[in-house]
Amino acid sequence: MTQAARQLTLIRAGRLFDGTGAPAAEGMAVLLQGDHIEAVGPRAELGFPDGGNGEVLDLPDATLMPGLIDCHTHTNMPGDGRRGEDVHAQDDDQVRLLRSAHNVRTALKTGVTTVVDCGGWNETVFRLKQGIREGLVDGPRVWASGRPITTTGGHCWFMGSEADGVDGVRQAARLLIKQGADFLKVMATGGSTLGTDPFRPAFSAEELGAIVEEGHRRDRRVVAHCRTNLAMHMVLDAGFDAIMHGWFTDHTGAKVFDEELADRIAELGVWVNPTLQITRSRIPILQAKMDAGTATPDELAMLVRMPNIFAQNIAHTARLHGAGVRFMAGSDCGWGVYPFGRFDLELQAMVEGGLTAAQALTAATSGNAEALGIANRVGTISAGMEGDLLVVAGAPDRDVAATADVAAVFKSGRRIR
Repeated sequence: MTQAARQLTLIRAGRLFDGTGAPAAEGMAVLLQGDHIEAVGPRAELGFPDGGNGEVLDLPDATLMPGLIDCHTHTNMPGDGRRGEDVHAQDDDQVRLLRSAHNVRTALKTGVTTVVDCGGWNETVFRLKQGIREGLVDGPRVWASGRPITTTGGHCWFMGSEADGVDGVRQAARLLIKQGADFLKVMATGGSTLGTDPFRPAFSAEELGAIVEEGHRRDRRVVAHCRTNLAMHMVLDAGFDAIMHGWFTDHTGAKVFDEELADRIAELGVWVNPTLQITRSRIPILQAKMDAGTATPDELAMLVRMPNIFAQNIAHTARLHGAGVRFMAGSDCGWGVYPFGRFDLELQAMVEGGLTAAQALTAATSGNAEALGIANRVGTISAGMEGDLLVVAGAPDRDVAATADVAAVFKSGRRIR
């Protein structure tokens, strides 16, 4: 037996939120052995097994919960306002890989023990996973799509997976799975990439269906970047597992909530990641530019639009929640001006969108794990699960902002110092 396998850690916190959605329990403790959770029980009864000893962590004013899962990140991206085109032109894969290593380390220190990368250049994110696995880089578990599948000239074309036609998208999907993709990300509409249209479908129904067929054939989830109602109907028809953004707009970009679409999403059990904070994140920066007199006319116009767009997205999220839609929690950090290390802001925005604090935390733990197909490993606290834990001051299931007040983080049973 290795030293790591013998290592025991007993964590006694004031409260335990196990990630299942059940109310937090008082007076509980968790015993870690090596990389997994050995036991969970009342703190008065749970101790080291006969002959065992190890570290004891007493945090009576804190809450112990599963490590967070951010289901939507871009580790190659700097979160400093540079566009994807800028990062493509100014950096190479070596720099992007180094940035990814820095970003995931930042996320880990804030309690995000699983980072889901929804799009990076070439094979950089696969190499990041390898580096973490081999101990070359200290970071969270990485669940990676690799390059997003997009049309020629489509959203994030520069990442390296342009594909057209049924045969083309099949080949792209198969190659990504061969290279190590844990799931497939599809740009079902345009986005912020110059020259693309966020409000019209990018692929045909046949192309979308072929990608889903290839992903599901190899037991991979298939998720869609989607920013318009028509494209969301199309990905539902094709059998996608999750929708990223899921912003309700018509072909002109006008915000139009589609009740039939919301009901379809709920009935089919398709997950939605609403990415709320990414819109609000620009507002204080634009406001500061306006106050300093340095804002351009385009930035001033954006400052007028952004608060209204955010408010509409919040309102639509509340209506989706009321319709019974299942939510994933994902920040889209790295993109735009959203840096790594502030997943708490997305969780707070989800609460503004109608979820309770406990529901937002559940989305960021067991909900994301179920949506990604890794609920047998992470997302809840029970015996046999990976030792991915977060300890925070206060009661995050009552005030989700408390997730930013980190007392301790464990990844695979190892405390992150």
